[in-house]
Amino acid sequence: MVTRGVDQPRTTRKPRSRLLRGVYLVLGLICLGFATISFLPGIPTFDFVILAAFFFSMSSERLHSWLVNHPVYGRMIRGYRSGGLTMRMKWVAATAITLSLSFSALILVDNTVIRIVLAFVGAIALTFVFTRPTRTGDRLSEPGAPDFSPR
Repeated sequence: MVTRGVDQPRTTRKPRSRLLRGVYLVLGLICLGFATISFLPGIPTFDFVILAAFFFSMSSERLHSWLVNHPVYGRMIRGYRSGGLTMRMKWVAATAITLSLSFSALILVDNTVIRIVLAFVGAIALTFVFTRPTRTGDRLSEPGAPDFSPR
């Protein structure tokens, strides 16, 4: 198995169709928009940033490069690409998911069916987080890289 460094560009096969590249660009912008409003309960940041990176890689090399080198969003992408999430990152994500969905279910929603749906969504989200690859406490290979190691 050949591993690719974080700094090495990923070779993606861009669609030839300008229409399809435009659709990917719009989807990337939508995901990035959701990521910026992710402070609201129930809206995850990480998932939308990773999706935006994928859509930009399929549509616009300039936007993809900007996102990967962004001071906040780029850290998430580089951390994920370098081998997954640390246990600390997983527990922070699990805490944020649990708190935001609990707040939504207990304070914002007054319907039992919707509360059950929120619990189901939370279980799926937690399963997703804890089934991602776990990275040991090594640092990223670039200067000024964030320290994702467990404390």
